[in-house]
Amino acid sequence: MSPFRTALPWIALVLLPSPALAQDEPIPQPPVPAPPAAPSRPAVAPVADSTVHRHLGLFLHFDLGAGYVRSWASSSGEVSISGPAVPVGIAVGGAVSENWILAGEVWGTLAPNPKVSFGGSSSSADDTTMSLEAFGLGLTHYFMPANVYLAFTPAVTLLSFRSGSSTSSTNYGFGAKLATGKEWWVSDHWGLGLGVQVLVGVNKDQGGGAPTWITLGGGVTFSATYN
Repeated sequence: MSPFRTALPWIALVLLPSPALAQDEPIPQPPVPAPPAAPSRPAVAPVADSTVHRHLGLFLHFDLGAGYVRSWASSSGEVSISGPAVPVGIAVGGAVSENWILAGEVWGTLAPNPKVSFGGSSSSADDTTMSLEAFGLGLTHYFMPANVYLAFTPAVTLLSFRSGSSTSSTNYGFGAKLATGKEWWVSDHWGLGLGVQVLVGVNKDQGGGAPTWITLGGGVTFSATYN
């Protein structure tokens, strides 16, 4: 037998691919990276109101109380009208800087059924009221942290007398209101308090040679303030 013929099966075994080798081996795939996690947002703390319990911005002030008022004039003998009174005031404005308030204010005092004195005699005037009415521009300062205020309001004033259905008034004059008090915070921006005030007005009566009326009053007041 030829040697070539004897070696042929071995050559065929070497040259022919093995069935196991003929199969395609899978190509390994690189691992798919996981999507990056969304960055976590830091917790945002609530913004604190920087105006709490401070005197900044809009200013609203109301006061109401009880007191006494007296008006007098001299014309052929001293005439005066006096009695218990109700002082009242409303102010609207704003802070020009912290604790300094500039506000327009309407204020006054009302005395129902006052006592009228003339030439040493006096009597009660029933169904009669006397009022001092005023409007002006006032300045208020708060002393913190005590929340004590001092306010001064120069004003244009008018003194009026009402008896039954008739009313008489002086000419417009000038006057002022001086007030002080302490308030306690009852919310972030509202304060309630107690105070005292002094009122003054100087008004010339109508008509030629008419006297000038001087009005002096005061009282204890309850106040409410938004700021």
